[in-house]
Amino acid sequence: MKKIFIISAALLIVVLFFLGIYNFAFKKNTIVSDTNTVVKSTAQPDAAKDAVVQKAPEKIKAISDQAVLGPVFDKKSETITYYSVKDGTVWQTDSAGKTKQQIETTPLEGLKGVLWSPDHQKVLTMFKKGEQVYFYEYDRQGKKGTLLKKGLDTVVWDNLGAKIFYKYYDATTKKRSLNTANFDGSGWQKLSDIDFRDISIAPIPSTSIVSYWNAPDALQESQLQIVGAIGGQPQTIFRGRSGGDYLWSPDGTQALVSSLGSKDNKMTTLGLVTVSGEYHDLNIPTLVSKCAWSSDSKIVYYALPGGIPDGAIMPNDYQNNKFTTDDTFWKVDITTGQKDRVINTEDVSEKYDLSSPFLSAAGDTLYFINKINGKLYRIELQN
Repeated sequence: MKKIFIISAALLIVVLFFLGIYNFAFKKNTIVSDTNTVVKSTAQPDAAKDAVVQKAPEKIKAISDQAVLGPVFDKKSETITYYSVKDGTVWQTDSAGKTKQQIETTPLEGLKGVLWSPDHQKVLTMFKKGEQVYFYEYDRQGKKGTLLKKGLDTVVWDNLGAKIFYKYYDATTKKRSLNTANFDGSGWQKLSDIDFRDISIAPIPSTSIVSYWNAPDALQESQLQIVGAIGGQPQTIFRGRSGGDYLWSPDGTQALVSSLGSKDNKMTTLGLVTVSGEYHDLNIPTLVSKCAWSSDSKIVYYALPGGIPDGAIMPNDYQNNKFTTDDTFWKVDITTGQKDRVINTEDVSEKYDLSSPFLSAAGDTLYFINKINGKLYRIELQN
């Protein structure tokens, strides 16, 4: 009897010993995540199949399935409307890109440019057929399109979306001029003669002044000029740098300018110019076309272009689509000069060439077209 007791006790000790080893091994092969989710270790292949894997959200996300033109953010509905590059049909998506619907099904052959009125109820569209360029005004509510007169090659809305500013070329006199009119051509008024073939036009926000300048060219001095929207004496408020391009702040007090300081400079840099012509260099090597103002005119969101080929002539070669850039994403406080990344480099997994940037109504999301594939993307901005 004593012998049986000793054998039983020995067996019990052996069982407890192996049970302790099993429990110890099991605990070493489990990990508790920060979210209290139990995840099996890779030491157990079968258990790993059932593990809960939490994927980090994408910091940059495509919200269109196709190449787009003229995307615009509607503050009331929190939606984005854009034209399809492929066929000119019109699409709408929610701000996150989760739901998409086609809202205009008529194909628009030859569509090359889109410019929305301030209230987004009308749109100026540019078409190219052969060597000819045509502009239309389309009323979304009335579902009516109007062909603008011939001889126009640059057209923009005024601040109210009631009239247009345009550059007109008179084939008879061979002269160019800046004009204003109703979109149907009535109420026409000449504002200024134009000495340059290619120009950009932009009304200055919160003013009755319109600005215009010669197209950015590394070999040509930039001249930023202004004139009253109802007439007056034109003034040149900024010159002396080449390759200039401009973007007015929402409050209309100053404009971003990207330009070359001298012929020896290889890359344009950002600066600020006021309506009175005062200039301040921000020393940021980028282009105005890669910038967006915050609604309070204090922050500029921008992309720093990388991958510019040696020997490239900027901004000409980039504008002529001779290459694409590999961008990183930043912001600058123009009052303090503080520069910060809006997204870390490790969160950028693809190549992006930012163009046409704009912000959401709340200013917490940056949208842009990637020139590499033409799709619309969004970045949730870091606080």
